[in-house]
Amino acid sequence: MAFHRKPQEMRRFYDGFHPWYRFVEGNTGRSIAKALSAIDPEAKRFKGDSVLEHCCGTGSLGLQMAGRCASYRGRDQSEGMLDRARSRWKAAFGEASEPPFERESVLDFTDQPNSYDLVMVAFAIHLFPPEDELSLLGRCVGAARKGVVVIDHDLGFSPMLSLVEAVEGGWYEYYKKVDFAAWARKAGLAFSDRDLGGARVMEFLKES
Repeated sequence: MAFHRKPQEMRRFYDGFHPWYRFVEGNTGRSIAKALSAIDPEAKRFKGDSVLEHCCGTGSLGLQMAGRCASYRGRDQSEGMLDRARSRWKAAFGEASEPPFERESVLDFTDQPNSYDLVMVAFAIHLFPPEDELSLLGRCVGAARKGVVVIDHDLGFSPMLSLVEAVEGGWYEYYKKVDFAAWARKAGLAFSDRDLGGARVMEFLKES
């Protein structure tokens, strides 16, 4: 039986693990860049949009979205990961810049409807049990005027990913079995799912 951490245990894990997360950022950063190039090749699609990233980790997506959207906010439950996100933001945009990151328990998503144009989640959905994945996804959709973009691991087998997931204690093997397309149809959303080799990008969009 695979080992799974509860949400609060996951927070404590990342509070302790964040000094070493830099060794993961290279891979996730490249995967995020590949996903953004696939859905926004000219870097113009989100120019007028307000974006919330839920479960922002150390800010890899935020650093790449900063030049693509009108405004960006990131949140995470691990203060250790947020400290690194703030340091990376200042390194990229200057000490005088204000890092747009805040702490919030990741499953306590209570934002009002239509609070943002877009909600994004990168390499985090797979950390939660399927029922929590879909519940969180539904609340993200409710808070977004346009929809939700999820970037996560693809479905192919990787020995390294399997090792990382075993240490992390996420729910990756269950995430691979979730029928996101069926969930999107039931919710009345336009759904796309792209396997980019090393990354998967799913869009759950409202009718315009």
